[in-house]
Amino acid sequence: MQRKHILVLLAVILVALGAVLLLPHGELVQTLAAVPIFGALSAVVVDILREQAKRQQENQLAESQQRFSLAAGSHMASTAFDKHVAFCEEYVAEVLSALRTLFREGPTQEALDHSDRLLQIKQKYVLWITRDVEARLEPFERALRRIGANDRAERLFPEGEGSVQRMTETYRQFAEVLGTEHMGTEWEGEPITDVAAVSRVVAQLRDILGVEELTRLRAAIVRNALA
Repeated sequence: MQRKHILVLLAVILVALGAVLLLPHGELVQTLAAVPIFGALSAVVVDILREQAKRQQENQLAESQQRFSLAAGSHMASTAFDKHVAFCEEYVAEVLSALRTLFREGPTQEALDHSDRLLQIKQKYVLWITRDVEARLEPFERALRRIGANDRAERLFPEGEGSVQRMTETYRQFAEVLGTEHMGTEWEGEPITDVAAVSRVVAQLRDILGVEELTRLRAAIVRNALA
């Protein structure tokens, strides 16, 4: 609370008290003279509460900023983020390579090689990725393995037992990997879920890095600076 404001309120209280003491005694007159006292006291209380709330908010903000600085600026946090960036870049590069192969060759046994390379990338960064990340990437890798294994089995045993089922499963997984963006919302009457889609994998890796949030934050900072 500002000193000037306090002095004004004290002056109001003193004037009102003087009026109560000096004016002729009478219930109505004294009541009217006392009104400014209660008003000034109420204003003092409100200002004190407002000042306390403001100070508490500033303390909480300072504490939050301190925690953020500690989390973002520590060596471990910086290292972890750098490892996440490296992992995501390598993983996405291999995912897009697999997509190009599927577009060029269709559902081919080469999908197994891409699946193996994705597994190697995860093993390389195993200390830096969480089980949740692994679980979210697994549907895409599993779809690649099924495509590759089914196509390899078909090449080894053409028109053998279960050939029709294998081919149906192969193209179903092929549609799931390409996703609704390229294959539409259905495949042979069944909905495509996008659980194993390339687009979903890329979006999940962006989430790991917080790319969307960082971009929005940067845009907000630029807007505030221009304003």
